[in-house]
Amino acid sequence: MPASLVGADFISVLESNFFGYLLHALELAAAEILFSVYLPKRKYFPLRIVLFVIVLCGASLGLGMLFERYFPYFRFLAAFIVSLALFPLCYKTSAWDELFCCVAAVAVQNLAYSAGGFVVGAFGWDPMAVHPLYSSIFVCVYCLIHVLCFLVCARKLKGLDGGFGKERIPMLILLFILSVIVYIIQHDRQSLAATDFLWWRAMFICYDILALYLLFGMQDRSRLRHENAILDSLCLREQQQYEFDRRAIEMVNIKCHDLKHRLIALQDKEGAERDEALRDIEDAVMIYDAIAKTGCKPLDAILPNKLLFCEKYGIRFTYIVDGKSLSFLAAADIYSLFGNAIDNAIKAEIAVPEQEKRLIHMTVRARGNFLCIHIENYFTGELRMRDGLPVTTQKDETLHGFGMISMKRIAEKYGGVMSVGVANAMFCIDFTIPIANTS
Repeated sequence: MPASLVGADFISVLESNFFGYLLHALELAAAEILFSVYLPKRKYFPLRIVLFVIVLCGASLGLGMLFERYFPYFRFLAAFIVSLALFPLCYKTSAWDELFCCVAAVAVQNLAYSAGGFVVGAFGWDPMAVHPLYSSIFVCVYCLIHVLCFLVCARKLKGLDGGFGKERIPMLILLFILSVIVYIIQHDRQSLAATDFLWWRAMFICYDILALYLLFGMQDRSRLRHENAILDSLCLREQQQYEFDRRAIEMVNIKCHDLKHRLIALQDKEGAERDEALRDIEDAVMIYDAIAKTGCKPLDAILPNKLLFCEKYGIRFTYIVDGKSLSFLAAADIYSLFGNAIDNAIKAEIAVPEQEKRLIHMTVRARGNFLCIHIENYFTGELRMRDGLPVTTQKDETLHGFGMISMKRIAEKYGGVMSVGVANAMFCIDFTIPIANTS
């Protein structure tokens, strides 16, 4: 058989619907893998993913050819339906997380396809034609879109471990509109010969970008709602703990003052040993009179327990506090802000092997119309930041790190800012809050 006939047959195969169904299934599989890279995977994942691709391609071919005869507008939709059914084969996730990844994959697949067709069509070439130059440009644009979508969108799912498909009704509406545009409206506008080909491709590109923006916007909103719910719960518990600590300190102070007066009465009795014993007892009960006299009652309720905890673990805790400068802050906010900040510092210092390096220093004062809070503690290691906040050192990031978020939210509530950094082996956290603009 002449080589020209073989080449013609090969090109006809590439231009056939048969190859189109296969290529669409592979493109969709690649996009779904892109968005599911951070999902928990099942055992023997490489084998499962190969099986996923093989079954998806086979089913897409069979259903595509069947739909081509009876339901031509839905022939490419078969690949999406099959991928939804096969997704649990490879990943351990909920049905809604699965749907989220698949909807995002459809948007990215069509975005890359439309962008490649737009670039090729802008030169006057038919993107449906098989040609080395056209195909090379198309593939380059296609790959570039996938890389950009991974960097901009898919990486947002890292560390979430699922749970991002919670906006169910909006996601279903978005899926319906996306399916209509991708699989029905686009059906007769594949070739350059179609009326207003470039305008349609530009519209498809804009909608795909909008769909991704809405989809990940819903995910961000769901995540923020979850974080806010946790923060509200933490704040409620902190307020309850503050009231408990405040009452406990008041009761202890009352008892200590009572004991002090009784001890004074006992000192009139003779006996050097008894005097020495009484002095020891007095020193012990006077500890609550000696500490935490900052002029800010909420802070005075926090510090005694923190200082005793530091003493237990050999941590030097020094502070210079102008309690009056905190008067405009709500008691619950003072408790939450300082409680979280000092707790974080204590946890960090306990992990320092050399006890002589365990140090925490806190300064609170007013500078002009600003309240300045500075807390520092000894720190070794590398500080990793995400969204302007340190990444928690706890193994489960989903259950920790809310202390920093809570402190930042309190600072912003009063129109202030929170900043963190490391200088001279000291981890520093600073709050700058305007006094004049608060009530």
